[in-house]
Amino acid sequence: MECLNGLRSTGRLQSGFFPTEPRRTRLRRVLRALDGSIAGAPHREIGLALFGRARVEQDWADRGDHLRDSVRRAVRRGRSLMNGGYKRFLL
Repeated sequence: MECLNGLRSTGRLQSGFFPTEPRRTRLRRVLRALDGSIAGAPHREIGLALFGRARVEQDWADRGDHLRDSVRRAVRRGRSLMNGGYKRFLL
């Protein structure tokens, strides 16, 4: 009732009644990586957009390939969501 009263009095839903998605940071990264991949950007360029120049210059050539793997996983997850995986995410 409190939510409905707030909507009625202000014309807007109050954000306190709708908690933010805890995975939002990861999902934002995944969708940005997907956008870059669809646009034909190389993984390094996607990494620059996701993590910034300083981090890419420092960690891109790291022996463990952690940053490159993060970009690859983000692109792969984005493609999976695009190809119907979003349905599992919503349920």
